Amino acid sequence: MDTLPQWLQYGDQVSLPSRADLYGPGDAPGDRPIFYVVAGMVRLEFTLSGSRVPLYLVPDSVFGLVEVLAECSRLCRVLTTERTILYRWDLEGFFTAAGVSWELALNATTCLTRELRILNAEFEDRVGTGGR
Repeated sequence: MDTLPQWLQYGDQVSLPSRADLYGPGDAPGDRPIFYVVAGMVRLEFTLSGSRVPLYLVPDSVFGLVEVLAECSRLCRVLTTERTILYRWDLEGFFTAAGVSWELALNATTCLTRELRILNAEFEDRVGTGGR
């Protein structure tokens, strides 16, 4: 693996086997970790209107940010699909890293927007707005 970017110094690296279950819906965020996929792949599973909606994340993806910013329990299940290396920050470490890396800030915004689109679809369905 290539050398990690310098901004990956404000947290810690975690190596997980295939099919590792990181967290599930309703889990308390604990120390509120935010994750970055260094290598491998993770699957976020959202349960929407009784159906599972997967979102696959590859290297350079950020996840776990929605719940930390909203200060709520975890909203989806996160599983690794193969051996995966993640980088993990607490909120302060993430803000420090994002403050020194526009690439990380852009990746985080893109991933956050993708998750919010999925969650908004469920909210629209529940309240009957039909996307208006």
